[in-house]
Amino acid sequence: MNKQTILIIDDVSENVDLLVDLLHQYDLITALDAESALEILDQEADDIDLILLDIMMPKMDGFELCEILKSQVKTVKIPIIFLSAKNATEDIQKGFELGGVDYVTKPFHPKELLSRVSTHLKLRAYDKELEQRVQEGIQKSKVQEQLIQQSAKQAALGELLMHIAHQWKQPLSSLSALQILQRMKFEKNQTISKEEYLQQLSKADELISFMGKTIDTFLDFYTPSSKVDKFFLADAIKDVLKIANATFIYNNISISFHSNEDKTTYAIKNEFHQVVLSILNNAQKIFEIRNIENGHINISVSNEKVIIEDNGGGIQEDLLERLFFAHEGDSNSSGLGLYIAKEIMEKNDGIISAVNTSKGARFTLEF
Repeated sequence: MNKQTILIIDDVSENVDLLVDLLHQYDLITALDAESALEILDQEADDIDLILLDIMMPKMDGFELCEILKSQVKTVKIPIIFLSAKNATEDIQKGFELGGVDYVTKPFHPKELLSRVSTHLKLRAYDKELEQRVQEGIQKSKVQEQLIQQSAKQAALGELLMHIAHQWKQPLSSLSALQILQRMKFEKNQTISKEEYLQQLSKADELISFMGKTIDTFLDFYTPSSKVDKFFLADAIKDVLKIANATFIYNNISISFHSNEDKTTYAIKNEFHQVVLSILNNAQKIFEIRNIENGHINISVSNEKVIIEDNGGGIQEDLLERLFFAHEGDSNSSGLGLYIAKEIMEKNDGIISAVNTSKGARFTLEF
């Protein structure tokens, strides 16, 4: 193991020589005044484990230097032991108040000083190890967060494709009907007038154009943004319903929407879209899992507040407190959508909460 490093600060060279001889088992750096000590610490603060500091020095005394060191981020955690001939109670008290970890009066007993130095170096080593473990834990947490975010993106992509598929069902069916009609007439040798043929081409162009616009709508919907918008919550929810409407019609889910909003909200509109869609998707999944016929979702909007209720039977009681944690959710649900919804709401200075009602779950979004 590397030796621990002690910085000795004393304007009397004989005192420095005595301490160097006594503490030879450690790596030692010496300074004969406060200015030199500050220069050393500016370059080597990360490598210094303990400071032995004299109080009575010219220009800047030990108390003043300690106050500076405890005000700087790079030196605030380095333990300081005062070494001084000043033994008045008020001096000792001042040393501790300024941030010193110990106070040894001169002349000191060598064994006593060695014992105190050893104790504070052990504490410093433990503190550094703890800091390292905390940093490692933070890094691991960041990696885990990135994995969760990636999983959420994949889940969102799956939901995106699901909604596109439902939006495309009707135009694809219409295109298929046009093709079948053309084939039947061809097989029966029936002639088609130029006007009828152009009408069918025009209809096909409209359907293809609609499908293209659907893709553009979804791409805009999921495009990340950092710009804070000023918008009506009701308008944003209508955007979401345009996206999800075909999916809910396909699954026989009805939606009621009411609003008495008369002021705008400040948030990232695109991100609010995704929060609402996550809650609606969660309800749709619950309806499917529990085989609920005639699923219904009620959305009510007031100023800076949205309430979304469903008749899906509610949230499992043991999951209510953990509902917005990563990888928590109702049966057969990853929980990622609600976890990300919570993260987005907090990012936009909002909160999301959930409770059970007599028929199902109620989610509340507030800014």
